[in-house]
Amino acid sequence: MDNTFWDRSIFRGISEESKKAIEKLNKKEVTYDSNTMIIREGQEIKYFAIIIEGVLKSTEYTSSGKELNSSYFFAKEQHSSYYFAGDAFPFYLIYGGVKNYFFNVLALKKSRVVWLPVDELKEIIDKDPVFLHNILQFVAKYNCYSKVLLRGVQYRRVVERLSYWLIYMNNSDELIEIPNSQEVLADMLHVNRSSLNQELVQLDKDGIIQFNRKNIRVLDKEYLESLL
Repeated sequence: MDNTFWDRSIFRGISEESKKAIEKLNKKEVTYDSNTMIIREGQEIKYFAIIIEGVLKSTEYTSSGKELNSSYFFAKEQHSSYYFAGDAFPFYLIYGGVKNYFFNVLALKKSRVVWLPVDELKEIIDKDPVFLHNILQFVAKYNCYSKVLLRGVQYRRVVERLSYWLIYMNNSDELIEIPNSQEVLADMLHVNRSSLNQELVQLDKDGIIQFNRKNIRVLDKEYLESLL
């Protein structure tokens, strides 16, 4: 495996023995086209996923079929959120004792994923204290990120959701990277893509932010805070 695989928080500082053991695992690497369903609700959890390229989205639904909650998993290089955005899953389910997925997982964009067998990888993790610490920290950060994102989408207006994301899910004192595309950001915030673009253009025109296709810089944080 190359640096694209190893350069992520869960592998940071783990032993050479752990790395060699992972190299020997019966891994499988799969590339998915955009909008491809890769996991269905009820499916048994047999593998951990490491996202190398693209964006995955997991979605839970109400009994009536309404979208209830979504989580997003990005390739390492595609996010710079102040709050955590996962590049692997479903560690939080496995270590929570869950045996089957209770949501669907979609490749939102063309994605490349390495799948690692759960039982074998858990044995490696359990033998390496640094590895286990990394996983526990990863799960904690992921849960925090998910809670904060869920709170943000409870705002009614698009500009409010956008303002919340800029301030509370990023370091607003630094250049903020748009996660993959405006389309993905709109999906994260549960808003229409054209409506999101209109708000970005207006905030830029009013001197509140500067933005281009890939990045946003907050110029007037106090104004954004006043909207919430």
